[in-house]
Amino acid sequence: MKHIDILEQPDDVRALIAECELTGRKTLFERQEQPVAILISYDEYMALRETIDINNDAELRELAVEAEPGELSLPEDLFGRRLNNDRIRISEIATRQWATLAAHERDVVAGALALLDEDPIAGAPLFDPLRGLWSHRREHLRIVYRIMPEARFILIQTITRVAETS
Repeated sequence: MKHIDILEQPDDVRALIAECELTGRKTLFERQEQPVAILISYDEYMALRETIDINNDAELRELAVEAEPGELSLPEDLFGRRLNNDRIRISEIATRQWATLAAHERDVVAGALALLDEDPIAGAPLFDPLRGLWSHRREHLRIVYRIMPEARFILIQTITRVAETS
């Protein structure tokens, strides 16, 4: 993927990108009235990418969408400390997945859960057919979760490793 520094762009291009980033407004680029590219925010790109990745992985999709949460665990059950807002609940599946993680991966997940406890929308909201789920990636790990506003907690559905892509 090619990387371009936004600060090196002309003012009108920077303004277009800022509008996309701040408002989510998309810009369609055309050549002879035919679409050739679209400008979307990085957050929307990540949400689309996560939706496609999860939806294309039948096992992960089933774990994230169709599986019953079972008995819920608290963060202190897994890593021995309470989180500030006490909003995180962890599904039985995610608890089993936690047990398979290496020590450094557990540290990564614990940090991610602390972030989600503070800011539940830190992840990417997924699109149909996964609407209602969110995905947060940290290093090579993916946490799929659901925000449960009526119950006032965040349900961690799965914790999985992500295959490296180029």
